[in-house]
Amino acid sequence: MEIEPKFAKRHAQPYAGIRSRLQRGQIPEHVPRTLSALLAFLQKHQVHTTGAPLIRYLVIDYSTGELEIDVGIPVGAATLPGDDRVRSAQIPAGIFATVIHRGSYDALMEETAALLDWAKQKKVKWQVVEKGKVTRWRARVEHCLVGPPDEPDPKNWQTEIAILVSDTSPVAGARRPVGTA
Repeated sequence: MEIEPKFAKRHAQPYAGIRSRLQRGQIPEHVPRTLSALLAFLQKHQVHTTGAPLIRYLVIDYSTGELEIDVGIPVGAATLPGDDRVRSAQIPAGIFATVIHRGSYDALMEETAALLDWAKQKKVKWQVVEKGKVTRWRARVEHCLVGPPDEPDPKNWQTEIAILVSDTSPVAGARRPVGTA
């Protein structure tokens, strides 16, 4: 799969999120259920949303297949009403390498792998800590730009994959980022 990522300099993005630990195979059932609960909380408390739903990958354990993720929605509020599950979080500012995946989520992992392979070939470094088979991402995010429930046809879905580039990566100083989000 050939990809050509774009680079975007972004400001910090606050979001309301629900953090979970789960197996990779649980994502298709977990995310919609968690997103529904999050939306209900935000509506109940009249919290203004400012962007598309997201999944933020925090930890991936390749030896067990376990993930730690936030299912979130960008919000305008700096603080949220108290809740046992919903928390305030923030995607850090910086330069992100981004690609848009078009189509069903079935091939999303393949597109992410292509982005990671591209980075290896181009010597682009991420803000990540790898120890053994455990990877801790500072900011690896999927923004669900077009998808359910607004668009029922998977061929029309669009998901932005965005990964924070390391400040020491050649691309951070060599290329001028495109756009500001």
